[in-house]
Amino acid sequence: MNPTANNLPAESPVGGRPAPTSRAGGSSAWLWVAVALTACKLWLTAGQTLFAIGGATDDDHLALKLAESLLRGEWLGPYNELTLVKGPFYSIWIALVFLLGIPLLQAQQCLYAGACALVARAAAPRLPSDWAKLGLYALLLWNPMSFDARSLGRVLRQDIYPSLALILFAAMIALYIRRGESWRRLAPWAATLGAGWAAFWLTREEGIWIVPSLMLLGAAFLVGAWRHSREARINAGRMAVIAILCAAAPITVVCALNAHYYGWFGSVEFRARAFKDAYGALLRVQPEEEIPLVTVTRATRQRIYAVSPAFAELRPYLEGTTGRDWATNSAEYTHLRPEELEIGGGWFMWALRQSVTDAGHTRDARSALAFYARMAREINQACDDGRLPAGPPRSGFMPPWQAGQTQALASLCVDFADYFASFRDFSASSPASLGTRQELDFFRDLTGARLSHPSQGAMEYALPYHDWLDGWKVGVLQNIGRILRRLLFGLVLVAQGIWLVRAVQLIARRQLTYPCVLAVAAWGGCAACLLVCALVQVTSFPTRSIVYFAPAYPLLLLFVAAVFFDAAAAWWRSRPAASRS
Repeated sequence: MNPTANNLPAESPVGGRPAPTSRAGGSSAWLWVAVALTACKLWLTAGQTLFAIGGATDDDHLALKLAESLLRGEWLGPYNELTLVKGPFYSIWIALVFLLGIPLLQAQQCLYAGACALVARAAAPRLPSDWAKLGLYALLLWNPMSFDARSLGRVLRQDIYPSLALILFAAMIALYIRRGESWRRLAPWAATLGAGWAAFWLTREEGIWIVPSLMLLGAAFLVGAWRHSREARINAGRMAVIAILCAAAPITVVCALNAHYYGWFGSVEFRARAFKDAYGALLRVQPEEEIPLVTVTRATRQRIYAVSPAFAELRPYLEGTTGRDWATNSAEYTHLRPEELEIGGGWFMWALRQSVTDAGHTRDARSALAFYARMAREINQACDDGRLPAGPPRSGFMPPWQAGQTQALASLCVDFADYFASFRDFSASSPASLGTRQELDFFRDLTGARLSHPSQGAMEYALPYHDWLDGWKVGVLQNIGRILRRLLFGLVLVAQGIWLVRAVQLIARRQLTYPCVLAVAAWGGCAACLLVCALVQVTSFPTRSIVYFAPAYPLLLLFVAAVFFDAAAAWWRSRPAASRS
């Protein structure tokens, strides 16, 4: 028998020369199975409906409104407190899908399938056969949370976030495995890495959670290239330049467009130094009495009004209708009466921004950020000269740590890990849409999707008829998801145990294999995502949801795949040479 045709390759340690690439026999049956699995998923998910929330002016409706402005050639439309508050890539994606005439939900399923295929293609040279490549693809493709309708069946940035995370991992995997190849063969992967990072960075604002994982994979690539050959070292430098250029170009274009239309060269105002400084200055002031989950208390605001003329301009609004509305929105979480005007931490930044608009400081981004900078200077000066009791200077949105939050964080991390690893709360069925006829028309027209029926009595409006076949498809997806949840939870537990054993072995032998590095990167990405969510929930607002954990689910499955491949390769190498044929 040919010893390399269909057998597991010996995975070289990180930094060594690449192991020989395995080649499958030549049968294309695996490809037809992959096509069938993809077509089956796309056909079944086509029966799902969009969960529209017409009143979600800061989320779903905002993404569509920005996309509508793009389609009209107006960039992101007239400036207000919401125009630059979120990354524009998801709205760009919606506009592109609209122009292509593809329903939004189906386009997002295609994007996810493409990202899964990209990972399988990236890992192909080190997989023992085409059937192993199919297994990796199928494992990622049928992630049950990729067709959850209750959380990810909305118009949210999280709908494409898992796909973008997988694309970044695919590019890093491909660069490492192909580190000995010519720069022309590596360049498309480096360009994918750069463009993928730009899209990822312009989608959500907390993308820092994935950076440690990418740095680990990048270090493996650089070390591997350095130890491989002089040409590989030169190519690694070229790939870094290509990736940086491909990432910088779209981000620079977005910043330049914002400068042209709104007078500020930047991507998202939540990353703007002036806004972060202003918010950090508010958090710097020490309250007379701490209120759980309220970062800037009403009593603290009263003291700041007295020393900051800029902040005092917001008093009629924060202490009036605007403040009451946001206190009402957060009351369920803070358990305080709206009349007390205590605004929860996760809602206060929105109340602040709306108040700045109410006060007339949002003619454009430049004037808004100038106001925030003035507010930051005044508050910080009052803190520095002792007019306000305060801690050290701050910039950003992380509030001072309160008593008892460390214990709450530890408990929450355990709860989040259990919720996450067990794929809990999966549902293939969409909740009832909410909104007026005009709002739901807007959703349907821009997404090209069929909306779930509105709740009874919400409005008199007949949405497209859902026939029995669509109901059957959703039922099949629900059953598939229920089975996969249990199966995958078991695989995660087994993989975790194997990984711990392999870690001990590799440490004892002072070895490090690339599948192990990949497993650490994927597991670390999951842990970082959950930790960020736990910190937010402890300090600001609830995040225990599929919506916030979405990008980590495919990384968890990638961790499982890497662990099993590493263990299989180790077992294969331990066999006598004669028995491998």
